[in-house]
Amino acid sequence: MDRKDGQDVDATTEINTSQQPTAGKTQKVLVPAENWLTDDHPNIHKHDFIAVLPGAFYDFLIFCFMCHAINSAPYTKVEESFNVQAIHDLMIIPGTQLETYDHLAFPGVVPRTFLGPLFIKFFTQPVVSLMTADGKSQISLDWYLYIARTALALLSVHSLRLIRLSTAHVFGHTVSAFFGIFHLIFWGSRYIPNTFAMILVNYGISCWISSWKPVTRKEIIEKVKERDRIFGSPPMSLGEKGTRKIRVKKSSVQEPPISMHSSGMIFFILFAAIVFRLEILAVLLPILVSEIFIYKTIKFIPALIACAVTGIISVTLTTTVDTIFWKSSSLLWPELQGRSKEYGTNPPHFYFSNLLLRIATVAYPLAIYAVIVDSRVRRLLAPALFFVCIMSFVGHKEWRFVFPIVPIVNLAAAIGLTRIFRIAYLRHSPKALSKPERPSSLSSSSSPLDVTSSFKVSRRDRVFHKIILLALSATLLASLLFTNVSIDISSRNYPGGVAMEAIHKFLKVKMAGDSRNELRPYLHMDVYTCQTGASRFMELGRNDGWRYSKEEGLQTDAEFVERGFTHLLTTTPELHVGEDWEKSKDRDDTVWEVVPGYIHGLKKVKLEFGPGGWKAWLGQSLDKVIKGNLKWKPKLFYYGIKLPIEVYMEPKIFLLKKK
Repeated sequence: MDRKDGQDVDATTEINTSQQPTAGKTQKVLVPAENWLTDDHPNIHKHDFIAVLPGAFYDFLIFCFMCHAINSAPYTKVEESFNVQAIHDLMIIPGTQLETYDHLAFPGVVPRTFLGPLFIKFFTQPVVSLMTADGKSQISLDWYLYIARTALALLSVHSLRLIRLSTAHVFGHTVSAFFGIFHLIFWGSRYIPNTFAMILVNYGISCWISSWKPVTRKEIIEKVKERDRIFGSPPMSLGEKGTRKIRVKKSSVQEPPISMHSSGMIFFILFAAIVFRLEILAVLLPILVSEIFIYKTIKFIPALIACAVTGIISVTLTTTVDTIFWKSSSLLWPELQGRSKEYGTNPPHFYFSNLLLRIATVAYPLAIYAVIVDSRVRRLLAPALFFVCIMSFVGHKEWRFVFPIVPIVNLAAAIGLTRIFRIAYLRHSPKALSKPERPSSLSSSSSPLDVTSSFKVSRRDRVFHKIILLALSATLLASLLFTNVSIDISSRNYPGGVAMEAIHKFLKVKMAGDSRNELRPYLHMDVYTCQTGASRFMELGRNDGWRYSKEEGLQTDAEFVERGFTHLLTTTPELHVGEDWEKSKDRDDTVWEVVPGYIHGLKKVKLEFGPGGWKAWLGQSLDKVIKGNLKWKPKLFYYGIKLPIEVYMEPKIFLLKKK
């Protein structure tokens, strides 16, 4: 086996351009079978119609889905509570009032870094400044939350776009197009530390993949010379005569000790590990080991220097910024604080047998298939596999811990899907794909090109792969449908955010019709309300003099009365008005009155086909399709067809007001 560009290539099939072809004769280029099934070939416009669409189309599609998720569920869950509160404080409260920031009063279990929220603050500041440029306009607090979530969604899409572009450079546009199919739509705009880490890892992975087919300085200079030869040298300036001449120094042709792509890969992944999630080191380590000792694309000493420089920059930034914001008496490095073992343990195989199947249902088996049939995927998936194996030794396991490596799994799945697609719709043998065109790599020749390969596909193989492709297409459509349904279900799991929005509408109507509204509301939110969406972005009455509290540790009703609260959002009305709380309005022994109505929250989701079971449901659905009786309905209906899903809700949060 010979190795070329960091990948194994069969010596009998690798591209050979060492001999200059004679004019008028066909130059034969032998292509490895696995490369031919994924790399773009001269007839891509006939065979791979999916690659004809511009790449920006897939980026825009993913961004639209993320915006749909933001609009459906903009509220905050407990996992992203710190980052959302920190972004609110940075966007709304001046830095001189640091003592009023939320994290100092409610620090949480462990401290988190402020570098992510600070970047979002600077990223969104131009938008906020533009919206308030006239000096009169004011943005509602909840709109700040929409702006912040959209900014994170843009960063997520941009990081995925860079992976897609590097994929098109190395594996071809068809793989790049299929890569756009597999993504976690909902959590791409959620402010958990793992999302920040995923974005940085995506940038690092895109640099790593691009380094597989590097463009040398010599090649760049040759392209510039060729351009000047064809189009002429550009003028030196508008006011001067003459043209610019290229002067190539000997030192400018020499390659640096470590390429920009390799440096970028080290910087982004190591920065993500030091600042956001320390376990990301398990992604960087196998990449460095393989690239230094196996593929020899990086030299050891330059890589060590790049790691040292990145480490110094990262540690200095996080310790300086977080020590200031947390007002710590000593240097604070948040990622060294960890207490995950206190939240339960799972068996070692839990990631492989459960969580990866849940977050990459379609991509997981396709990635396994790609590993078997394509040696390049083994190089690609080695860091992800090593990372999951290391994380399996940690007792407490959650799907968000492996979130940063999901795009790598998705890319491997895209390679596997492309291979199935190529075999299924291969109408001719590889030898028949001859075309009198030459690739850019053979710029010195002017002969036609004959693409041949030892790979052969029988009619039985094509039929079999067509069946698999049809099944995968149906699965992908079902996955897209499930994603939309899961977004709708997830939107019902934020009763705290819904309660905050509802109470502002309710009290503003009451206060507008009451001329004696001298006493402004003083609202208390219990722990459950705060954990399910009641962030500081939802304190919409602050500009009108409303006050808010989420003080913990209050055990008796007398303590709530002493604090002077006028309204309560609580899950335990019986603590304040007794068991017979539904009749609190007519009772004189309590100072609280339960406002009629309550906020529902998600109880459970169950698969139910209705009377007659799945056969009756399938028959009714097919009958509607055949008769054409299809009408669009929102939520759990798709064109009039009721999905076999029942969502059960139950009362979660009650509003109490002082009599």
